[in-house]
Amino acid sequence: MVPQISATILQGSTFALPLIREYWPYPVRFECGQWVKDGCGTPAPDSDKTAEDYTGCTARMQLRRSIDALDVISERTTENGGIALVGNKLTVKWSAAETSDFKYGSRQPAWCTAVGQVEVIRPNGDVERQYEITFSLDPEGTR
Repeated sequence: MVPQISATILQGSTFALPLIREYWPYPVRFECGQWVKDGCGTPAPDSDKTAEDYTGCTARMQLRRSIDALDVISERTTENGGIALVGNKLTVKWSAAETSDFKYGSRQPAWCTAVGQVEVIRPNGDVERQYEITFSLDPEGTR
């Protein structure tokens, strides 16, 4: 299951969303307020977690008003500096100038909420969708 995250972009401000990725090397489920091993139900200790390794990977995300929308509001990639991969941390970012250029409103090309799916491309070419992020745009009052 792809984690679904919500974040707010403050128009006119620098935005950075760091996402730390760790996982258990066995199937788990959330039960009674804790993560447990699937099958036996015993607690899944944090000490068993494995850190993601983004070495040699690239990543991409297209921000759209909805998943099925044709128009791309913004494209973030490791190549254009919109996504950074370091160790087990993936950071989606926009500069203050970029967020200032976003148009706020309900009519295209403006937007109030938008969605992006972050895909990581492994060195062997495998593509993994790792996050789905719903962004809200908080309009800037200081101009």
